[in-house]
Amino acid sequence: MHGALPSRATEPGPRAFCDESLRCRADGAGIYMLAAVLLSPHRVQHARDTMASLLLRGQRKLHWRDESARRRLLLTRRTSSVEPEIVIATWCRMDNAHQERARGKAMQSLLTALAERGVTEVVFESRGPVRDKGDLKGLTGLRRAGVLPADLRVEHAAGPVEHALWAADVVAGAFGAALDGRAGYWDDLASAAKATVLTCGRCSLSHGPAAARGDS
Repeated sequence: MHGALPSRATEPGPRAFCDESLRCRADGAGIYMLAAVLLSPHRVQHARDTMASLLLRGQRKLHWRDESARRRLLLTRRTSSVEPEIVIATWCRMDNAHQERARGKAMQSLLTALAERGVTEVVFESRGPVRDKGDLKGLTGLRRAGVLPADLRVEHAAGPVEHALWAADVVAGAFGAALDGRAGYWDDLASAAKATVLTCGRCSLSHGPAAARGDS
């Protein structure tokens, strides 16, 4: 069992906004990804405003998979402009029947890394009451095991409501595109922001472009 992590100082640390993505391989295996965008408290509203300004008429939220190549380039550059730190967690060799297990494993890696970076609040995009409850159940187990500090706050927010989550969607989309061999979007992000790809919890390797690989 891990020793309990100490509580942090009362001064707020960075806030993290997280989104998921999944890439399937030709052999049927998949990679589950969780992307976190870390923002200092005084940059959160700026990030929200920046992402909201990119919304097109008729859109309720930004979603990478719905955007054109030209728009994706714009989205990556504007996301870089909010000065985020980026952390990516992965879990490989996943089949569709075990997505929740892969998410739990990737979440453990991600939250551990975020706690080490002094993050005090983590916001995930809501996937509905049942799945959100599953996330929180897993979080309770990690706290009881002493893996995470008790004062690390985790919550869920609706995608159309929390605009800062759209930055995480862009990061996840850009990283997924790099895994598919289209690294330009990710290169733009990684060149303008501190980006870390954690070693995969399953294979102990870092997936993704070599320039972005790093262990926490």
